[in-house]
Amino acid sequence: MQDKKVIHWATLATFLLTIPVMTLAQQSNDLLPEGDGKDLVSASCVGCHSLQTSVSRGRSKEDWEKTVNDMVTRGAQILTVDAETIIDYLAGNFPVGYRPPPEQRILVIVDRQGDVKPLRAPVRAYNRPRLSPDGQQVAVEISSGKEDIWIYDIPTDEMRRLTFDGSNRSATWSSDGRYVLFGSDRHQQVPQADRNFRVDHEAYRKRADGSGEAERLTFGELNHGPQRYTPDGKTLSFYEIHPETGRDIWMLPLEGDRKPWLFLKTPHLEGGIAFSADGKWMAHSAREAGGGFEIVVRAFPESTPMYPLTPDGGVEVIWTSAGREILYRQEDKRMVVEVTTSPTLKFGVPRVLFEGKFVRSPGSRANWDASADGQRFLLMMKVE
Repeated sequence: MQDKKVIHWATLATFLLTIPVMTLAQQSNDLLPEGDGKDLVSASCVGCHSLQTSVSRGRSKEDWEKTVNDMVTRGAQILTVDAETIIDYLAGNFPVGYRPPPEQRILVIVDRQGDVKPLRAPVRAYNRPRLSPDGQQVAVEISSGKEDIWIYDIPTDEMRRLTFDGSNRSATWSSDGRYVLFGSDRHQQVPQADRNFRVDHEAYRKRADGSGEAERLTFGELNHGPQRYTPDGKTLSFYEIHPETGRDIWMLPLEGDRKPWLFLKTPHLEGGIAFSADGKWMAHSAREAGGGFEIVVRAFPESTPMYPLTPDGGVEVIWTSAGREILYRQEDKRMVVEVTTSPTLKFGVPRVLFEGKFVRSPGSRANWDASADGQRFLLMMKVE
């Protein structure tokens, strides 16, 4: 296999569970063992991803050095003397072979008033849940030795495994609900134990009923993963991780010659895509080097004009299927902005929809979802 170019980088009375969610700094301090460099790592390694993501696997000292250098290239404010301390700390505490136990979570449905109703799905290490277009099923990533995509049927409580080969992450549904898309490293020509998702992954899709084989959708020297379908189901947005420009946005037509085309390449880190119901606009998150995430809205397919949506920052964007609201996260608050797209694009004033201690995304992609009518929301809560 040819290596790719890659950037290293409540209380619920019915369940009698207390599910606290901590700030990133608190999570960092709890996750890190004591030692010289702990505070530096806690302060420096939560910019693009959570610290849990950064140390999700062990690495050699040489690989940690490359990772830290990449962080500096991406804008991390780390002094040379501090970088040496950070590298020594990470190599000593998170060596090759290290893998932390996955965090256990439950799936919950939340209404617009913030009332929480747990689904009857079992406690698992869930990540990035997605509601099917009809709202009856959940496609979700589960970590258990490796990552796989599972389907949970809400009416029957059936939990069914969809993927088996390789590591498979970040599920999303096709517009008609027939397919589930995901990123996978299954094409790597090495034994499962030697595969590395971060080094080489591509976008795949498989029929949601489990029939047939998974179909590979993207090819190339760089890494690719699926984002969202356009509302008409004819185009898939996907990301490409570029060593110079970070995460760029591409489009893959699913009809005709299927030749991908570049939608957006900037020096910023773009991701977390959501389309308007009429398919004429796209919302996505963007992060400048050294800064926080914000959400912008761009014309589609032209990419311009572009309008900022969240002056106070925001991430994990969702555009409801009905098209009248854009949702996003700001710290523990779930925010909503009323929007119209015809005859011209107009935004309302952002306001808090509900607030709660729910699992946050480790990056920019939404770690929650909304029903088609925007009345119910699928989230996760941590189980202690």
